[in-house]
Amino acid sequence: MVPESSRGARLNNRKVSNDLKATIEHLRLELMNAATQDDNFSSGTVLELSQRLDRYIVMAQSQMLGKQASSFDS
Repeated sequence: MVPESSRGARLNNRKVSNDLKATIEHLRLELMNAATQDDNFSSGTVLELSQRLDRYIVMAQSQMLGKQASSFDS
């Protein structure tokens, strides 16, 4: 059995591509701006950006786990 701390360190050694990191950061900023401008967390724009960000975060997590994730274009 691998200790939790060793497992975490092993996962953190996996790299997330710089392009994916940049996309996540860009979408995060867009989401924050949209939520601030709309002052409504359930607006269509905020929900769409949140869902897109979620998909890219899942892709990053898959890369960290060493799994091949399909890309999302929308």
